[in-house]
Amino acid sequence: MRDGRGFTRALSPRSIVVDLAWALVAALVFLAPIDLELEHASLPAVAAATLAIAVRRMSPSGAMLIAVALGVVQVLGGERPSLVDIALFVVVGTVAIVGTRIEVVLAGVLSVVAGVTASLYLSRTGYRYLLLLNGPRDQAAIVLAAPALALLSVWAVGLAARAVRSQVRESVRRADAEAAASRAEEVASRAEAVATRAVDEAESERIRADIARDVHDVVGHSLAVIIAQADSVPFLADEARIREVSATIASTARSSLVEVRQVLGHIDGSDIGTDPASLDAIVQGIREAGVAVDHSVRGAAGSLGHETGTAARRVLQEMLTNALRHGAPGGSVTVRETWRSADLVLEVENAVPSAEPAVGEGLGIDPRPSTAGSGRGLVGMQSRLAALGGSFDAAVLDAVFTARARIPFDVHGGTNR
Repeated sequence: MRDGRGFTRALSPRSIVVDLAWALVAALVFLAPIDLELEHASLPAVAAATLAIAVRRMSPSGAMLIAVALGVVQVLGGERPSLVDIALFVVVGTVAIVGTRIEVVLAGVLSVVAGVTASLYLSRTGYRYLLLLNGPRDQAAIVLAAPALALLSVWAVGLAARAVRSQVRESVRRADAEAAASRAEEVASRAEAVATRAVDEAESERIRADIARDVHDVVGHSLAVIIAQADSVPFLADEARIREVSATIASTARSSLVEVRQVLGHIDGSDIGTDPASLDAIVQGIREAGVAVDHSVRGAAGSLGHETGTAARRVLQEMLTNALRHGAPGGSVTVRETWRSADLVLEVENAVPSAEPAVGEGLGIDPRPSTAGSGRGLVGMQSRLAALGGSFDAAVLDAVFTARARIPFDVHGGTNR
């Protein structure tokens, strides 16, 4: 390619070898004893013509200068035409193909000037040429213009070859661009497919985590209620009361089974958890387990959206389960349900054994989950509500465990009416 600064252009080693080979062939032709009624060229002329052919692509301007110098020496020396004059045709044609725009124009001008000069020179030194000029007028005109026309024809052929090469290069460039675009599109398509799979896998993982969390909350709450009821059976003397507790255990188990099926079928909460009455039902289930529950509702109870309603139900279940499991035996549970303009606040308080460690003043999350080894419990409730823009905190203060959950109304369906 052209270096953009100097007189020459860089060629590949292969191109240099090819040009030198052609120059060698030309030199052998120039020196060959061919009888064409042409004068045998001198060694300096052969060397100059060979050099012009050798550097015609490396330095088009240099090759033209050498060819011009060779012609000037030939005219000034009164030399007759020889085979070395072929070098001018080779140089003009090559420059038309590979030269810059300026070099191409100069090659065209050189073709005209050299052709006219050759006609004038031959009209004085070429006997046969002079005879042709003295013929009919049409013939004389053709003969006079022949050198210039021959050079211009070579120059025009070079321009045509240049146009073809340009079209080929453009076609190759376009094909390369299309191939690159196709490869880029394929890569993008693969990346999109990978991203889609990653999103699908993440969504599947989220659904599995949600199902596992909901199953934990439902089963944990139901088992806590069932265990509390079952533990009271040995202390009941009234057979009717025993049948009542047994019926409650069966009802709780069936209700738990229904909810687990809904969770596993990923149809949880089409209506569940959206009605305040469902929160009352959870509290009532704890009462039926024999636990004294003080349930108060402040504010105008309204409806919750599906997502926040389900969260409220699950969080209340977990807080009451925690109270049953870790509360002081025979202790009562206080449930406060506060409906505000923008959110619902659930608070559960229960006494705990004095051996329970205190978290400290104020509310804060104990880093240990309420269910040993489950990894869920209090921390799970905090994460669940944080995802909805709510909050959860809990602490033990003066042997009283307090859990507080704030659940914002769902803007897509929750109201406070």
